[in-house]
Amino acid sequence: MKQGEQTRSNIIKSANKLFYQQGFHKTAFSDIVQEVGLSKGNITYHFKSKEDILTAVFKQRIENTKNTLAAWDQKYPDASARLHCFIDSLVAGKSELTRYGCPNATLATELGKSDALTRELSLGIFDLIRNWLSRQFLDLGYTPEQAENLAMELFISGQGICVLSQVYSDENMFEHEVIKLKKMIKQN
Repeated sequence: MKQGEQTRSNIIKSANKLFYQQGFHKTAFSDIVQEVGLSKGNITYHFKSKEDILTAVFKQRIENTKNTLAAWDQKYPDASARLHCFIDSLVAGKSELTRYGCPNATLATELGKSDALTRELSLGIFDLIRNWLSRQFLDLGYTPEQAENLAMELFISGQGICVLSQVYSDENMFEHEVIKLKKMIKQN
């Protein structure tokens, strides 16, 4: 990777962390400067505004999500195993999810009410996950309508777990509710 690409990547990575942990509005441009360890001029060479960085963060999240889902598709030949992997990924991130919530949902909630681009980018990530979940249920033999309904139920339940675990700061709640998700997959 060329130095300019690496610098750009480091800015996106640092901003992603700050937007997740602090929120977009509470993250000042100077916070990004400090986190990356570059001058403001170096950052504005790559991104003219904090909003431009936000767009790049969303695009990187979409790319990362695509890569993760594709890797699960390759690693696990069985749709049930892929669905369990999705749920296990929630468990693996439970500490951060309990502390900060879902990274995509928190930005969508913070910014989606007033910003059309944020809504569009959030939909891009959420549709990617929802459609992938639906394909897993299709692979298990469900009709398209059943697969879509089950995908939404699983996705909504996962998001709900993230929100309520964060509100209550309770990882045990997270663990307990994830067990229900796994039972849902076994029953269906």
